[in-house]
Amino acid sequence: MKRQVAVLAALTLAVSAGCAEKQEQPAATPSASASPTASPIASGPPWHDEVAPAAAATTVGPKGTTCPLPITFSVPAKWKVEAVTSGADFKIGPAVPICEIDAKPAGHIGFLRVWRIEGAAPRTPQITLDTFIDDYGKATERQYRRTKAGPLDSFEATWAGEDGRKRAILVSSLYGKVLITLGGMDDEEYTAMLPAYQLARSSANLPK
Repeated sequence: MKRQVAVLAALTLAVSAGCAEKQEQPAATPSASASPTASPIASGPPWHDEVAPAAAATTVGPKGTTCPLPITFSVPAKWKVEAVTSGADFKIGPAVPICEIDAKPAGHIGFLRVWRIEGAAPRTPQITLDTFIDDYGKATERQYRRTKAGPLDSFEATWAGEDGRKRAILVSSLYGKVLITLGGMDDEEYTAMLPAYQLARSSANLPK
């Protein structure tokens, strides 16, 4: 079993265990890759900018909520938000998971995950994402672009993993960099969950 499958499966189990507890009480070298483009507006694959965001139902990130974050963003109805405990045990590259948003209650098999980027060494956004993707697992068809998450400067990647296409957006905030990722069981699930990812991406902002 590949490392990323084991790590993410363990992460999901850890979040579930954390939920149960809550109810009782709540520098790797980057691989060669394509150069980023300058914020294109593209229709169709791999970016699917023509996909409309889902309707917002819950705001993730504000203080006092399940997952207080350096940014806030919206997710659709029924997606289950859970904080990740012991996130350092599930670190991938420079990224430590801090929040997991499960699509299963909404009828899909996949997750939006939020990761905190650690490390004092300066990295370009592409090196940060390459280091994460390299540690995540086998990846092909990598593409990058500079873009926006809401009004925030961001850098986005899409790639094909062994279990389907993946998406990640690295968001810069006043309180550090965070990574939002989308992954599903296969390409069909990934496509079905794109509206939720587009909602998170378009609604991202600093906490008020």
